[in-house]
Amino acid sequence: MSRKASGSRLSGAHNLQPHWNDWQPRVDSVSASQDVVKSGELVSAALYDVLPSSCPDQPAVPSDAYAAEDTHQEEGGYGAGQGVCDNTFGWKSVGQELRPNDVTTDLTPFQHGTRALASKDMKKSQDRGMAHSEESRLVNLLRRVSREDDRDRRLATLKQLKEFISHSESKVTLVKQLDTILSTLNDILNESSKLLWELRQDAAACLGLLCTVLSYEAERIFKWLFLKLTSSGRDEVKLLYLVAAQRALEAAGERKAFSHVMQLVMNNLQSILENVDTPDLLCQSVKCILQVARCYPHVFSTNFRDTVDILVGWHIDHTQKQSVTQQVSGWLQSLEQFWVADLTFSTTLLGQFLEDMEAYAEDLNHVVSGEVLDEDIPPPSVSLPKLAALLRVFSTVVRSIGERFNPFRGPPITEVYVTDVLNRVLACVTTAKQVQFSEAVLTAGNECVGVLLASVEPCGQLMDAVLVYGLDQLDCCRACGSDYSLAVLSLLTLIVDQINTKLPVTFVEKLLAPDSQLLKLRFHREKEVMSAVQGVYQALLSLKNIPTLEAAYKMVLGEMACALSSLTITLAPAFSGPCPSIQHPAFASLTLPLEKAQFTLIFNLTTLTTIGNTKNSLIGMWALSPTVFALLSHNLMLVHSELAIYYPAIQYAVLYTLYSHCTRHDHFISSSLSSSSPSLFDGAVISTVTTATKKHYSTLLSLLGGLLVKEHLYPETRRLLLTWAQEISVLMKKSDTYSPLFSLPSFNKFCRGLLANVLYSCCFVIFC
Repeated sequence: MSRKASGSRLSGAHNLQPHWNDWQPRVDSVSASQDVVKSGELVSAALYDVLPSSCPDQPAVPSDAYAAEDTHQEEGGYGAGQGVCDNTFGWKSVGQELRPNDVTTDLTPFQHGTRALASKDMKKSQDRGMAHSEESRLVNLLRRVSREDDRDRRLATLKQLKEFISHSESKVTLVKQLDTILSTLNDILNESSKLLWELRQDAAACLGLLCTVLSYEAERIFKWLFLKLTSSGRDEVKLLYLVAAQRALEAAGERKAFSHVMQLVMNNLQSILENVDTPDLLCQSVKCILQVARCYPHVFSTNFRDTVDILVGWHIDHTQKQSVTQQVSGWLQSLEQFWVADLTFSTTLLGQFLEDMEAYAEDLNHVVSGEVLDEDIPPPSVSLPKLAALLRVFSTVVRSIGERFNPFRGPPITEVYVTDVLNRVLACVTTAKQVQFSEAVLTAGNECVGVLLASVEPCGQLMDAVLVYGLDQLDCCRACGSDYSLAVLSLLTLIVDQINTKLPVTFVEKLLAPDSQLLKLRFHREKEVMSAVQGVYQALLSLKNIPTLEAAYKMVLGEMACALSSLTITLAPAFSGPCPSIQHPAFASLTLPLEKAQFTLIFNLTTLTTIGNTKNSLIGMWALSPTVFALLSHNLMLVHSELAIYYPAIQYAVLYTLYSHCTRHDHFISSSLSSSSPSLFDGAVISTVTTATKKHYSTLLSLLGGLLVKEHLYPETRRLLLTWAQEISVLMKKSDTYSPLFSLPSFNKFCRGLLANVLYSCCFVIFC
């Protein structure tokens, strides 16, 4: 069954004639040398045909002798057997055989001595004996692999046959027995027992190896192989023939050993691809074609459009499994160099996909308007799956073009072109959503929008349309599965990254509002979805626009203040709660359940850990208020005693985030020694940062000293504090310039905390 993408909405793309100026066929020097080798070996074969193949005076050797001889040879390797061609077996001397018509007459004018002539005759006799030995061994292996009943013995014999083929010193022997070898391997490939599948696969590999070794016979072997494949009625046997072809192509690699037959091979593979109707055969045939594309691009280029036409037909077949569609998409993307080399074909194909999308969207629009449907107009149950398939294949082709699909690279991919395409895709997906909710269409639509958005920075009306689309898709997450949620979150991250400095504050506030679906997705059971939500948060907290960044930061802090209040109100009702500077009106009247409050705090702290540790990030330096250091060391009530007792995980999370932030900045030791007035040589930003962080080290020492004297500390928290104290002590010993720091009051408090902790540890050991 042909899988060509034919039909009114996809016809014509494969009829475009490519201009492959870069892929002109070239004459391969290896082919010429192979012709010389082939001619020489055929002459050798003719000479061996003149020589006797058996001993006329010697009776036939029984089959048991062959087995014994084979055993002896297996032990001794591939060398000639002892006494195979000497006179004791009735062989005539070389001189007696060739004297009447000696075709090797010495034409040199020199007179050879008796010893020299004897040496020459002996060499000829040994060569002939070795050839006879190899041929006997080959015949024996072929007989055993065919007649042996034991499966393991057959596997072992086939392995020996493969080794014989790969290490054979005389290829003439393989050529003389080629028909027998092919017939034997073909019988194995066509065996029906499922228990022998491994044997049949090895036979296919052996066939591929044979084709590679006898590269000058490749045309004969490939013709035989493709003839057997097309005449076979069993898919599993066809699969094995294709495996053999793939092994041959892979083994030859880029040595161009098959240059003289590669057009023949490509034409046959193309014909096979057009007629395969199962995913397994499709996969194996494409593997062979991709190998041709890698090693012989000038040969494959003439078949590129036809190959794409067939693979697109499989890609848009929405009845196929998702795994098959993804595999086809990967194959198409691996042909990037050919897509780029023929941009006319590539953009025309994209245009046809887009026209088909709009045609199906128009059919769906008739449903919205309530018009009477024509018999030729398919119902939504037909249009929606096909629209989803077209969106997916559109994304695949854009990815296949790769970096060349960028307005900065010039025509035919321009900013106007990408903007127009993106607007039309948005319109198609929006229309489909108004008719009937289809998760498949929306998932494919989000992927397609994301692929296009990566190539353009939207502005004006297009930016507004993209932002509205993103928020609308986020709202749909409540009714969809994890795949859809991942696609939406990936799209939102891309929107934030692409628009960045132009991103409006209102969009950020809607994303992080208490009723936003983004906040709910943090509690998703799939870890991938949770990680994707964190990706959106990190993109928002990495913005380069300070007002927009500040809006995102305050929303995150406001939710953390809300969560902290929800926890502490149950511990100390009269407690005023966290610092008012981090509270936000959007969360003022909200109270979170205890479990959600803990999770929210830890999630947001994890996000801040990643962002706060990034060097040169605005949030980690000085731009926002409060700073990350102030937030963690003061605003989140790190030393709150009851919080540490009832919610030790919260205290540990805050402490670890602060530890990570301080470690990234060497615990702010250097900045604590700087002068309050910036040096003339300091840059403006460096001076500001140094001034802002001057008291951080003293604050840190006081905080550690105060925590270390606490009796109720989570064991992991105490261990973290001691590790932290050790790192600070080691850093202070590294330079004499740090000696003034030992006289700080906070350092005395730090030391008292360490001593108290030592006493605590001693008492713990004594009582235990």
